[in-house]
Amino acid sequence: MESFRFDERACFIAGAAKSGTTLLVSLLDSHPELLVMPQDTAYFPTVLTKYRDRGRRGQFDYLTRESWTNVLFGFQAMRGRQDYAGFPKQKFLEIFENTAFNPANQDRDLLVLMMEAYAQIVGVPLDRVRRWVEKTPANRNYVPEIFSRFPKAKLLLTMRDPRALLSAQIALEHTRNTRRFSVYYVVAHWRAAAKLARKIRNKEIPGLVVGYENLALEPKESMQKVCDYLEISFDPEIVLNPTKAGRSWAGNSAAGTRFAEISTAPVTRWKNDLHEDEIGWVESHCRELMQEFGYEPRLTRRSLRHFMKPIRGERPKEFLKSRVYSLRDRVTGT
Repeated sequence: MESFRFDERACFIAGAAKSGTTLLVSLLDSHPELLVMPQDTAYFPTVLTKYRDRGRRGQFDYLTRESWTNVLFGFQAMRGRQDYAGFPKQKFLEIFENTAFNPANQDRDLLVLMMEAYAQIVGVPLDRVRRWVEKTPANRNYVPEIFSRFPKAKLLLTMRDPRALLSAQIALEHTRNTRRFSVYYVVAHWRAAAKLARKIRNKEIPGLVVGYENLALEPKESMQKVCDYLEISFDPEIVLNPTKAGRSWAGNSAAGTRFAEISTAPVTRWKNDLHEDEIGWVESHCRELMQEFGYEPRLTRRSLRHFMKPIRGERPKEFLKSRVYSLRDRVTGT
């Protein structure tokens, strides 16, 4: 590890939304051998795709002004419950901009330079960093690109019961009222993560699957495995206490609960929160893959009623799109 250049010490966290990616990154946040970006960058899903042809300035502006990291640069007052009060946002912006547009760095990756700037802001010497960590759930769709760009990277993939994901997303829609809630994307994103987890388990690609339920119910054992995989020391006093940017973190629970340590409540909450038709929607799309990961279906068979009944928070347009996409996937075998 010591022979790796800083540019090569990447670790990427991926998974379906609400599958525990934020919890995992918060548990790694204060580890002295890691440098953890506390907000999603969408680097692979957006910076290197949508902004691919806009040059370094366009990509820089996205990272600092539009992505979830913009809160660290002062362009967003608050993200959820974390406002980063006291964080030197203007200084971070200045250091990152100077680093990104220094002619000596023109051939270096913008994400790496952002991590270097963050290290300078939080006072972490680069030679102390065994791995720098970036978390964006949609990294699950860009694994070939990740390893092509960072061949020595580590990959952590979170997995969670898809019924719990739907329960969490319904709660989020009730709170946010986006009017764009899609039950299709809940199951499609979970299936994409599950297929990736299968490849990791079969050793077709390198990585470690981190089960959300295991993380919540057996945190010590789960984090021991994570630390072993990352080749860093295991200290329960550090990796079992969630933080963001070094400060205690109360979570981003869709149910609005706050905690000072890992909570087990979200593991089974879906059993009381979901209606039978909602459980049926998930199980009809995920049944086979669910069983591979120990998530036993509650219902014994599929029903057309489960497919056709609208899910809470689902608008007519999204209802139609979800059913059309679902039928398309059945035909194509996706």
